[in-house]
Amino acid sequence: MGEADVTLTQTDEKPPDSALVPGEDSVVWSHEVEVCLFHAMIGHKPVGVNRHFHMICIRDKFSQNIGRQVSSSVIWDHLGTMYDMQALHESEILPFPNNEKSFSLPDDIIQEVKEGKLGSEEETKEEFRMEREPPATHEEGVVFVSL
Repeated sequence: MGEADVTLTQTDEKPPDSALVPGEDSVVWSHEVEVCLFHAMIGHKPVGVNRHFHMICIRDKFSQNIGRQVSSSVIWDHLGTMYDMQALHESEILPFPNNEKSFSLPDDIIQEVKEGKLGSEEETKEEFRMEREPPATHEEGVVFVSL
């Protein structure tokens, strides 16, 4: 029981962020280092549409656990030696509906495009912005004068 307490204390002690040593691009993948990687992966799956965001979290946790910076590509490469990452990515279900439907623009919009009546993208953005912004008030320095 005493040994378990000592072991837990040693693994709980992590170097502060300032102690992270910039590392080379290679990692010696011992069993202990792989366990650190798996601990960093808890709650993060590096597959699917959000795989790169999850990898950032994995990389940060892993780098902190081993006390030096490791690039995402090193982790990707090592995971690729253990798993078929492409097959895992393709088997991942999208977290949102992705059904394709046929769509056609309304005839009036098609006619406006043909006649060149639609404004430029900048004009459309400006019109949209003006619709969303409330009019200026007296506190903002605009004074309305009636004639």
